Formats: sequence, structure tokens, C-alpha cells
Amino acid sequence: MPTVTAVYGGGGPFGITYGLGVVDALLDLGVPLRSAPSLGTSAGAWVASCLATNTTFETLCELPAIRVPNPTPGFLRGMGRELFGAARSDLVRACAVRVPSGRPVILSGAKHDLADLVAASSAVPWLFPPVRIGRRLYADGGVRSLVHADKSAAARHLVVVAPIAGPMFGRGGRAMEVMLRRELRRWRQRTGGMAHLIRPDSRIASLARHPLDLFDKDRTAAAYPMAYQQASQLASNWSALSQLATGDAMGTADTRTPPPGAREAAPLVAV
Repeated sequence: MPTVTAVYGGGGPFGITYGLGVVDALLDLGVPLRSAPSLGTSAGAWVASCLATNTTFETLCELPAIRVPNPTPGFLRGMGRELFGAARSDLVRACAVRVPSGRPVILSGAKHDLADLVAASSAVPWLFPPVRIGRRLYADGGVRSLVHADKSAAARHLVVVAPIAGPMFGRGGRAMEVMLRRELRRWRQRTGGMAHLIRPDSRIASLARHPLDLFDKDRTAAAYPMAYQQASQLASNWSALSQLATGDAMGTADTRTPPPGAREAAPLVAV
């Protein structure tokens, strides 16, 4: 069983930069995410693909702002080609839904170009047209779940980055976290591993008050350093993830509560 695997959730361009901020902080601390199997949904598919191809936050900042709705055929795939070319990776999988059935599917980066995966997984209905891969049409995987944490591969540790949870969008974010925690319980029951959940705190959530704010370039750029700082602080205060960074973590489930004060300041929890 792998030591660590990762799952990255949806959240538009905001979710991409938030996810990259968290990832870069954990990488700098020594968490072995670059070699970890990853499952991404919508924005999370972009995060996983950026990680697999060493595409940086600075490179993303060079892209033009995304205007929505955008009915231009091939827009998302074209952006993916610009970033990832024809790259593939057996470490990356992405969640999407088939059109018109709505059936959730997992697409493999070993079988498809990453540009195709990210386009299919993030084709939000009414904002972007469905994406064709082969003979099938696909739409955003977030239609069914923003994270799909229960579909992640078995591992001793699961790192979960959920940009739309907790204080994001008030009741909406809280509802998403309830659904996510159910997924995490199913993953734990199936694997016996430990899950580490990171999602925005109230300060980061204040950047996006409305769903369309997720596409605002200034707000998305501001999310990266805040996410980096948040993840750095959380990891240093949470012993299980610190041990994972140093290679000392064991594969036993941990149900301890976070350190004092962590429930307000640090949404990194063992579940």
C-alpha cells in the first residue's frame, strides 16, 4: 500500500491557486506529494496535472483571465495544451461525468493526455460546453461531488485539499464539508488509512463571497500565498502530517483531536 495519496477538489481558478499554494507548502515541508497518486475533480484535476508536469503558480499567472460563460469549443482543452502539451502521467486521475447520462467516471492520465483530462473534468455546465474524448462527451466532475474523496486509491495517508468547504459561501461550504466527511468515512472504512483535510479558513474564504468570484484573477492570485501560509502553519502544528513529511508516520488511523485552538485556526483534521 502506498504511504500517501492525494485528492484535490473543485473550485474554479480560485481552487487551482488555493490547491497549488497548499501543495507547494507541503512539498517544501517534505510531504512526498510529487510521487503520490492523485485524484482531481474540476480545479483539482488542474492541480494534480500541474504537480505532475512541474507547472508553477507563476506560469498560471501568465494566462489571461477566464471569462464565463464561455461557449467557445475547445477553450479548456486549448488552455490545457498550452500548459501541459501532450503530457500524460500514470499518477494522475480525474473525475468527470458522462453527458447526457450524468454517470460519474474516472479518467486516467496514463491513457489520456492531461489536457483532455482537465478539460473534461472542469467543463462546468452552462459555463463551458461538454468536452469530447473519443466518442464520448464529458462535463465537470463536480456535478456529482466536488472532491470524490471516497474514490481515492488506498494508502496509509490521504491528503485532501478541498477549496469549497467549511466557511466558503456560508451554508453552501458547510454542506459541502458534511458531504466530504461522509466520503472520508467511507474511504477510511475501505482502507483503514488516515485522512488529512485542508480547506480554506475564514480569512481565505473572504476572498470569494460569490461563486463568480472564483474566476476573478486578482482574487485567485491572492489565494496562493494565503494558502501557502495556512498549510505551512497547519502542518507544523499537526504531528501526524509532520511525521509524514519526515517519513516517520505509521499507517494507523488516528482519531486524536487537533491541538488547542486548531478547530478555529486550523481546518486540518484527522478523520
